[in-house]
Amino acid sequence: MKLNLSDSFGINLNEAWKAEYRRIGHIYARWGAVLVIFLFPLSTIPELSIEKSNIYIWYIFRYGPSVVVGVVFLLHQKYRFSHELLFEIIAFCLFTSVAYMVDCNDWMTYLISMVTVFLTSAVLVILRPFFFVINFFAVFILQILVHTYFCDVGILDYFLMKGVNILIVVGVTTFSIAGFRYYIIKNNFMHRVALQEAHFELQERNQSLMKVQKDLRFKSDQISEQNEELKVQKEEIQSQRDAMQSQKEFIERQNRDIIGSIRYAQRIQSAMLPTDAYLKKMLPKSFVLFIPRDIVSGDFYWAAEVNGKKILAAIDCTGHGVPGAFMSLVGDTNMNQIVLQEGVVDPAEILNKLHIGVSNYLKQSETENEDGMDAAIVVIDDKEKTIQFAGAKNPLVIINDNQKVEIIKGDSMSIGGKRKSKIENNFLTHSVEYNLKNSFYIFSDGFQDQFGGPHDKKFMVSKLRKLLQEISVKDFNDQRYILKKQFEDWKYGFSQTDDVLLIGFKLI
Repeated sequence: MKLNLSDSFGINLNEAWKAEYRRIGHIYARWGAVLVIFLFPLSTIPELSIEKSNIYIWYIFRYGPSVVVGVVFLLHQKYRFSHELLFEIIAFCLFTSVAYMVDCNDWMTYLISMVTVFLTSAVLVILRPFFFVINFFAVFILQILVHTYFCDVGILDYFLMKGVNILIVVGVTTFSIAGFRYYIIKNNFMHRVALQEAHFELQERNQSLMKVQKDLRFKSDQISEQNEELKVQKEEIQSQRDAMQSQKEFIERQNRDIIGSIRYAQRIQSAMLPTDAYLKKMLPKSFVLFIPRDIVSGDFYWAAEVNGKKILAAIDCTGHGVPGAFMSLVGDTNMNQIVLQEGVVDPAEILNKLHIGVSNYLKQSETENEDGMDAAIVVIDDKEKTIQFAGAKNPLVIINDNQKVEIIKGDSMSIGGKRKSKIENNFLTHSVEYNLKNSFYIFSDGFQDQFGGPHDKKFMVSKLRKLLQEISVKDFNDQRYILKKQFEDWKYGFSQTDDVLLIGFKLI
């Protein structure tokens, strides 16, 4: 019969039982020793009146065991040797004492004494069954030896005595009871420990569950609070979203209105510019690359033919979009006044008067306004075979039939704004060779200032001049296509930096 609950509850029950077996074994052994030492001698009182054949032998067998057990008990208390050894010594002494009969014919007294000792051993002793088996055989061998020696009978005579069979049955029964009692105590102990451990574990789990339940309740309360907060936030967000939606719709309406107004302004600005047909009639070999950054532009071009002279201008106003477009209206109005009404055809004089007109128009002498424009003006006289140029910061680029580049720089001052000194008051007119093989280009700074390319850098004026040099031999429609594609490719992925205006032409 073996109970194996070693790891059921995190404790080794067999090891626990060994410790318990040693503990209760020591207790039983001590009490057994005390009984033998003090109570066993009292059992000899009935024999005091009986005549003994050898009084010394009687004393040895009756009181010697108590003395031996007493000495062994004291040694056990000091050295704490195995309780099983103490039990063996007690049993040896008891059964040795009982085996001796004062009167060999008084078998009944002997039988009662043996049965008493057997029963006492079964009650007081706790030993592993292995020791009981050894004790059983050792006891009967001892009984037979003592009885045959002192009663002068043979071994067979011992077993033929009346009651020996009963004694053997009682011995086997008592030893079996003691062994069974050992297993009962062991199993009860192990079950009790297992139940205690299970109880403790259940208590711990219950405490853990209570803690978890408490945490869950706390978290549930937190979640409830958060839900309430989220609900309030949701309502606030909904309210804000509704307000934002209303604002969005309002802004979209405004934006549509503004875009509509700007597109209408574009129509006005487009009507202000020379038509393609007019330019082609005036300069058959020409192109205009005009790419506003926004819907309307701060760059504009102007063309007219007065008194046999063809006047072409590329003008870059301050700003872009709507502000630039307003400035372009100022510039266009002044150009019409100066050239068409006043009949001025000298490019430098046109720029000088344009400066005065812009300054007066914007009341720059009375305000802090510094807006203005950069310009390049070319005047062509086919009859006299002359070309004149004047520039406000912007140049005239000439490329001959050998693709050699010549640059006529404009003056370093702009139109409009306050001049630093009187020396800067007048622009200069440059005379240019009248050559039918040359290509002429005037432009604003929008193309060269465009950011893009693989390193997000400006296109740069040097690269623009090189590009014009490469395409100058091509047809003007092809030149315009190449320039526009190059610009779009360079700008790819980036927003447009400024308005773009570039005009190219040849004489015929």
